[in-house]
Amino acid sequence: MEKTSAKEEIVNNVVVIDQGNWNTKWINNKGIKGVFSSRVSSEYQSYEEGFQRIEYNEQTIFFEVGQIQKEFNKVEKWCLIPQILYTLCKANPGKEIIESNITLLLPAIQMQNKTRLIDKLKNKEFNFKYNGKEILASIHNVLILPEGYVSYFSLNSEDKKGSVALVDIGSRTVNLVVLHNGKIEKLNTITLGSYNFFQKIKNIENAKGENFVEEDIKRLIDEGIIKVYQKQYAEFLNNILDAIKPLVNLATYKVIFTGGTSLMLQEYINKLTLPNFKIHEDALNSNIIGAMEASKIILKDVVA
Repeated sequence: MEKTSAKEEIVNNVVVIDQGNWNTKWINNKGIKGVFSSRVSSEYQSYEEGFQRIEYNEQTIFFEVGQIQKEFNKVEKWCLIPQILYTLCKANPGKEIIESNITLLLPAIQMQNKTRLIDKLKNKEFNFKYNGKEILASIHNVLILPEGYVSYFSLNSEDKKGSVALVDIGSRTVNLVVLHNGKIEKLNTITLGSYNFFQKIKNIENAKGENFVEEDIKRLIDEGIIKVYQKQYAEFLNNILDAIKPLVNLATYKVIFTGGTSLMLQEYINKLTLPNFKIHEDALNSNIIGAMEASKIILKDVVA
């Protein structure tokens, strides 16, 4: 059995992180996936041990509690580095020394910021505590890839053929990618997502005398406390399609809907009259799955 070289280990050890405003999704090179709430808090907690936390730069950050991250510019998020370190620990359970490449995703409109993001992380070491345990994380190579486009690498060979339009619907953005036989023809970001939908529902409910915040809405809908009508979901999908119309005629493409919000709208997407469309088989994870495939290809050249 051949011994794996140190260089090969560096190439193979990759964690893809998709830091959404609502949820953070990740996948490691073993194909293990995870998702957790992007809610973060730096407020004092009297019983720290009861929370998931990172102690970094003399500050304790608590995860999966507090407020959702509402910043549109991912590079400027105050919790950017602690959230990445927390994700690395989730993707490397039990390890006190973590050596990894990472791949991060940005909306196409924010790709101009990728150098600033790389400079913060590439070839850097981080000493911190994860749930009270000392951790040393070394980040080697850092790849920044565009959301939506990376889902192309998750498609089967048949779905990749011909003219394809990927409609990736997330919490703050719709990433539209148009390709012909794998070559990008258009790459656009529309600032519209499930956050806007939940914000609208919150405003409707608060006009009735309630005092909800955005963080409440999905839970309250899921538990039946807030009633959302089919017409409201259909109108939201129409808003998305109206925003796409000036950019591309979806009727002339094989359209693949993906992203977590496409699952929320699944019933209404399936009623569309487009001649050729589908919802991705793993719409929630298509970006991280595709990004992992792309990362393995790119890193072989980077580290070689």
